[in-house]
Amino acid sequence: MKRVFFLLMVLSVCLFISSCGGLDSSLEMIESVRKEFAPDKRVAIFDVTAERESGRVVLRGETNLPRAMSTLETKLKEKGISFINEVRVLPDREELDNRCWGVITVSVANIRVTPANSAEMATQAILGTPVRLYKKNERGSYYYIQTPDGYLGWIDNNSFQPMNDEAFESWKESSRILFLEDYGYVYSSPDNQSRRVSDLVAGSILVATGQGNGYFSIVFPDGRKGYVSEKESMDFDRWLATRNPTAENIIETSYRYMGTPYLWGGTSTKMMDCSGFIKTVFFLNGIILPRDASQQVLEGTLLTEDADELSNVPPASLVFFGRRATDNSPWRVWHVGLWLGDGLMIHEDGPLKIESLKPDVSPFNQKRYETFYSARDFLNTIGKGYIIPVANHDWYVHQ
Repeated sequence: MKRVFFLLMVLSVCLFISSCGGLDSSLEMIESVRKEFAPDKRVAIFDVTAERESGRVVLRGETNLPRAMSTLETKLKEKGISFINEVRVLPDREELDNRCWGVITVSVANIRVTPANSAEMATQAILGTPVRLYKKNERGSYYYIQTPDGYLGWIDNNSFQPMNDEAFESWKESSRILFLEDYGYVYSSPDNQSRRVSDLVAGSILVATGQGNGYFSIVFPDGRKGYVSEKESMDFDRWLATRNPTAENIIETSYRYMGTPYLWGGTSTKMMDCSGFIKTVFFLNGIILPRDASQQVLEGTLLTEDADELSNVPPASLVFFGRRATDNSPWRVWHVGLWLGDGLMIHEDGPLKIESLKPDVSPFNQKRYETFYSARDFLNTIGKGYIIPVANHDWYVHQ
């Protein structure tokens, strides 16, 4: 009897150790898959964990990466680990009533880190920007979305129009216009003295339903109607076809925003942060860039990492600022500007201004000189990596 009891005890201990080992291995595999598929949580959802229940590993959490989950399941099976998969794959079509797309309906929509009006602003999206919907909070007042540059965040439900797949495809195939001026209005009738329906910023996109008397008749994604001056806008397809992102055009666009106030998370012509300024300038020339400076620095072609070797850097390259990795700390990039040549850059530093990185050229910025990280060419790498022409982005145009 004692021997049987002893064997049962040994078996129980072995099963316990085995289950612990299975859990540890599962957690290691989850981290491995996360590093492979979702190294940047700003643009990918992989909030997956594992727990041990009744001798089995239970996977819980959520992700928008089905391929990552498939890879994780394969790894677990190859290790002989018994598991139950309860991970929610986003978008949650049932929760969203199959409306997993949206289009921004206000001139500038604020996108936040958490679902609250008081939360930190992560980024913005302008009128007519297509977005991907993933889930909503319990009250349905905020939705978790992704913008065309991949950025994730929470947006209030009054700032966009949700759409199912069919409605979204219809929007992409519709006749649209793009607003060209830095600021303007939609009017209630074809007369700039009539009541205003909404304000507009450069890059706003609206569906056009007609044209006459110097105005486009338009409809918002949420069904509101109005009129936009023909002189201040352009047919969207024509706008796509006429984009010419040369150094001269990029720099000319950048000069339009001299003196613009700084706003953390800002990406519109109203107010912007440093990387939001760069994004806006490139977007108005038909190019989508990653959202943050620390993401932009991973794109393009490296030109130099020495602030004293900028003389051969071509105008319209991007210049980055931060700190290099050490044995005790990782690299970090926290600022970006647009290189003008002759020692000068234009950057959003509250307000947007032109400054020098050359000690004998005024106005010299000592701080930026000392924290110079690198200069990178973007114009010769358009279409590579995450430097994407708007015309090639299938959220804007049916491919």
